[in-house]
Amino acid sequence: MWRDAGSCVSRRMTWAVAIVAAFACATGRAAGTPAVLVPVRLPITGTRDTQVEAAVLRQLDRLTADPARRGVLVLEFTAAGDDAVTASDFGRSLELARFLSGERLAGVKTVAFLPEGASGHAVLAALACEEIVMPADATLGPAGVAETTIDDAVRAAYAQIANRRRTIPPAVAVALVDPAARVVRVATESGERFAAAADVPQIRESVAVIGVEALEPVPLELTGRRGRELGFVRLLAGTVDELARGLDLPPEALAADPSRDGGWRPALATLDGAITADAVSRVRSRLDQAVADGANLLILRIDSAGGTPEQSLVLASWLAALDPERVRSVAWVPREARGDAALVAAACDEIVMQPDAVLGGEGAATLGDRQAESVAAAWKAGVARPRGRTWSLPLALALPGIVVHHAAQPASGRREWLCPEELAARPDHDAWQLGAPLGTAPLRLAARGAEEIGIATHVVDGLDGLRKAYGIDAAVALPQPGWAEELLAALASPGLAWLLLLIGGAGLYVELKTPGFGFGGFVAMVAFIVYFWSQYLHGTSGWLEVMLFLAGLVCVAAEILVLPGFGVLGLGGGLLVIAALVLASQSFVLPTNQYQIRQMQWSLTGILGAILGVAAVAALLRRWLPATPVLRHVLLEPPALPTELDDDADLMGAEGMTTTRLSPFGKALVAGAIRDVTTDGRLVEPGTPVQVAEVRGGRITVRPVGP
Repeated sequence: MWRDAGSCVSRRMTWAVAIVAAFACATGRAAGTPAVLVPVRLPITGTRDTQVEAAVLRQLDRLTADPARRGVLVLEFTAAGDDAVTASDFGRSLELARFLSGERLAGVKTVAFLPEGASGHAVLAALACEEIVMPADATLGPAGVAETTIDDAVRAAYAQIANRRRTIPPAVAVALVDPAARVVRVATESGERFAAAADVPQIRESVAVIGVEALEPVPLELTGRRGRELGFVRLLAGTVDELARGLDLPPEALAADPSRDGGWRPALATLDGAITADAVSRVRSRLDQAVADGANLLILRIDSAGGTPEQSLVLASWLAALDPERVRSVAWVPREARGDAALVAAACDEIVMQPDAVLGGEGAATLGDRQAESVAAAWKAGVARPRGRTWSLPLALALPGIVVHHAAQPASGRREWLCPEELAARPDHDAWQLGAPLGTAPLRLAARGAEEIGIATHVVDGLDGLRKAYGIDAAVALPQPGWAEELLAALASPGLAWLLLLIGGAGLYVELKTPGFGFGGFVAMVAFIVYFWSQYLHGTSGWLEVMLFLAGLVCVAAEILVLPGFGVLGLGGGLLVIAALVLASQSFVLPTNQYQIRQMQWSLTGILGAILGVAAVAALLRRWLPATPVLRHVLLEPPALPTELDDDADLMGAEGMTTTRLSPFGKALVAGAIRDVTTDGRLVEPGTPVQVAEVRGGRITVRPVGP
């Protein structure tokens, strides 16, 4: 008895060990199974079949390297337009189907992934795969929609490919292409089969038939849900991630990898400052040229707080339209990608951030409710849908009012970040559970937080860290932006912008202290031209700021030189100059969020620092410049004359001589001292005899003596 009991225990342990071993083998096989995704662009015309064959053959060694693990080849059927779905050529589709079902791929598991379904003769290529995966609402067929007549050769070809793979019964395959064919599901005492309706009497003669069900509609087309019920569709999935999980593969196993053929060929473009039409055009031109030159890794360096959401969407849609099999796009955020700039980053295939970088949050643009709705609709149609991505988290980085939750599907273990609206639109919404919200939109994510929730792929230290993350050899040159782009970025940096203002202010001071238009005026003109030009190219300055600045200078000059009065023109002109400089350093007029308030504070602080710097430089110039041997004629030193000042009231009628030009302000030697004087508006040259005509409030007014 004990021996029997021991045998029983031993057998149970053996079965347990076998089950564990089998599970371990299955897990290891799933984790290490080589898998490749190859896109099949519809329609299948021209040389498209040979292109797909060449792409598959390049990966064949990798898929068959381990005899113990059968590689998985996923063919993703995607259409370039509505007409492309039905316009596939029969001959080319048949050649591709024969290749996919032939002996060369006998050691590979082939999967037809139809995210948008398939019709026309592309159906024939899908039938040549061992498994079919498609969304529940997508349709397969009809295959003969573009044909006026279906001949025996076409019917025979569909039956032949179906017989090779047995993914779909031959009778069903023929019904998909021939609108005149009728197919039924026959339940018999020995099982279930699919056959042409005309063959049912013959079946009855050989076996007892329990029931007959005609497959509809006519011509036959099958939704993913119906195909799954009939056993033709292996899995219901609409995205690559869902497909990978359904095949027990890690999500990265089916990620497009353009580096497989020859490694990475990188290119770098920069998007700094405000996002404008000019900035987007420069980036697109740079990346277009890089792709034309053979680059397969586009690195977009983003350091921006946004600016124009519509232009950000233009660039985001362009990035989403890139072929992931040929090109991978990476957003590199060294400092910040706020507001609508976060949408540009999220449109790339991957996001890489530096440790102190920020993704999302309030930016340079404030969106109203209607504009936010337009941005959301454009993102869903132009980025999320073409790439099969969720839209909740990317939009929550830039738009207010979107509450993103941690959603879980207990049955499959899937995790997503979804808002209630997106979850409600999913056909399987009942299988999901919403958890706690992520935060208040617009979301502002630090680098580590973005990495934890999966929106950032890597957190790196500088360009060297980026190279290491993508395995870019140091010997591989990383094409940099041209000198013009680097010069633009340098000129628009805050430090250099305030330095230009400092130089311009010092030049104006020197010009006011010297007769005529000279060195100071030239330096000031060049400095301010470069400042406004760099800010214009940076997207924050336009003609309005330039006109305000010039109007302010004219008012100040009029107050000093032409129309001396109570200071209204001078004060107003000074405010116009300050307003022009502030507006030129930011992309908004009045702040409406916390980021914009901080940006305006920074602009005002920079301008105040420039003013204080000009005052310090003026003091130094006044003290040291006249004494330098080379530049002493730029700022003349006043004559060393007595400076004891008498009571101004005693100067009425006193005579003297101008030592500088009065226009109308200047200096004159009156009563043995150099004094600040003015005229009644006339210009008086140096060395002209003058007489004090009026003394009021410390202002001494003189007039020329003589004819």
